[in-house]
Amino acid sequence: MSDDKANLERAREAFRSVTYPGFPRDIVTLGMIAGLELLDGRVRVNLRLPGGRTEPPDDLRRDMEAALAPLGLACEIRTAAPAASPPAGASRAAPTPEADLLPEVRAVLAVSSAKGGVGKSTVSTNLACAFAAAGFATGLLDADVYGPSLPILMGTEERPKAAGGNQFHPVVRHGVKCISMGLFLDEKSPVIWRGPMVAGLLQQFLRDCVWGALDVLVIDLPPGTGDTQLTLAQQVRLDGALLVTTPQEVAVRDVVRGLRMFAQVQVPLLGVVENMSHFRCPACGAEEALFGHGGGERVAEASGLPLLARVPVEPDVRAHGDAGEPIVCAAPDSEAARIFHELATTVGERIGLGAARTSAPHA
Repeated sequence: MSDDKANLERAREAFRSVTYPGFPRDIVTLGMIAGLELLDGRVRVNLRLPGGRTEPPDDLRRDMEAALAPLGLACEIRTAAPAASPPAGASRAAPTPEADLLPEVRAVLAVSSAKGGVGKSTVSTNLACAFAAAGFATGLLDADVYGPSLPILMGTEERPKAAGGNQFHPVVRHGVKCISMGLFLDEKSPVIWRGPMVAGLLQQFLRDCVWGALDVLVIDLPPGTGDTQLTLAQQVRLDGALLVTTPQEVAVRDVVRGLRMFAQVQVPLLGVVENMSHFRCPACGAEEALFGHGGGERVAEASGLPLLARVPVEPDVRAHGDAGEPIVCAAPDSEAARIFHELATTVGERIGLGAARTSAPHA
């Protein structure tokens, strides 16, 4: 092996000690290093950054320089320029060569929480159903490979149908086009996959699912700030992310970490939804803060984002969700359904949906 080639291999191994800010894996494993060259004692790194960034974060640059210092090599970073942002509501050019994965989708919305158990999937399914009820052609992608909940919450066990080649059709339920790992498995089959396999599946859901013309695609993200979130930021230009929390302090702290991750990868943050906000006594109307008070406000204050909705604790939300009938569909006149409809209107305005382009599918 030539000295130059050996030095490049050492440089690549050195970069395995460098993590991208906000993500647990190193930049080599995440596929962010597109190429290395050795030029007069310096390593030129062709760096693929998430979210269409053109400059690496200062912390990342310092860590990469520090990783090469013991080898006596300097670090020169080069990045690709992103595509220009389109006007709101127009078909979007994506920030990377793969980013035309959704050419017929007007807007892509991520629903996220770094904390599990906050009801993020309940928010995602009801929000998608509220978009569909408003006449928007809507898709719902369950990106939680290890704990897919879409089949239960949307009430379907239907398998996606083949569409020729590697492609497949989404399942349509409550007027929403749906895809989830759970639609390919029986309820007793665990998913025992490493991170790169999960990232590959998400790319397949984006590339090979025949979504067709959609006004909005809602992506229900898993908890955390790992491979799925970074893959999504790299592959698709997100029109915005919605952050879900509960009033509890333990949830608030994790959600704040999550919002910082989205900020670092330049994904627009739309606002905060406080789920399980309060319980209203059906007899007297008094409110009880079962899970604490003010969590949504604290996240909003920490992030400078608006608090878009406070979803109450309603037994019917759980009961209808378990029955596969989101409360937006099953009890459209309930307080929770009204809040979800108002949230869909607010979020739609923020991502530039405007008027519905086409009637939503029905099933």
